[in-house]
Amino acid sequence: MESERTGRAALPRRRLLLAIVVLAASVGVGVARAQQGTSVDAPSRGERSRPRAHALPAARDLAADGATARARRIPILILFDRDDCPYCERALREHLVPMSREAPWRDDALFRQVEVDRDDPVVGFDGRPTTHRAIASRFDAKFTPTIVVVGSDGKALADPVVGLLTADFYGAYLDAALKQGLATLRR
Repeated sequence: MESERTGRAALPRRRLLLAIVVLAASVGVGVARAQQGTSVDAPSRGERSRPRAHALPAARDLAADGATARARRIPILILFDRDDCPYCERALREHLVPMSREAPWRDDALFRQVEVDRDDPVVGFDGRPTTHRAIASRFDAKFTPTIVVVGSDGKALADPVVGLLTADFYGAYLDAALKQGLATLRR
């Protein structure tokens, strides 16, 4: 009788252990897929698979943006992102889009988005036609999201913010990079 009870009690524990192992394995696969999507070398899906719920204005004419930034003495924040990057979506939703719409950064910075895996046309800081992919290569944006704060000439004003590893401090990293860029321009 005692061994029968022990056997029945062990069955739920075995099921629980099996469920934990299956869950851990599936989470590991999900993490690997998400991280694979953050590399520029990951395969592109071609056309955007879904519309972005949150986005910054696409980079179209960086020379014109540079002229605006020079006249207003403000930095340009460039987000390098790709379609299937869940970290980019989170950075946009929780940090970048709200920052671009609210004081003080609404008035003290320009925000632009560059798709690293696309050949969308853009005018570069030098006034020459180029592509989003070429701009990403110029800034060595190999992982997404990558944030670069630049001046009107396209030169970096702060260290890039690469990835979204510590989401709790991400807003502070962005704020510090923008403050550094703004201080450099207003000296």
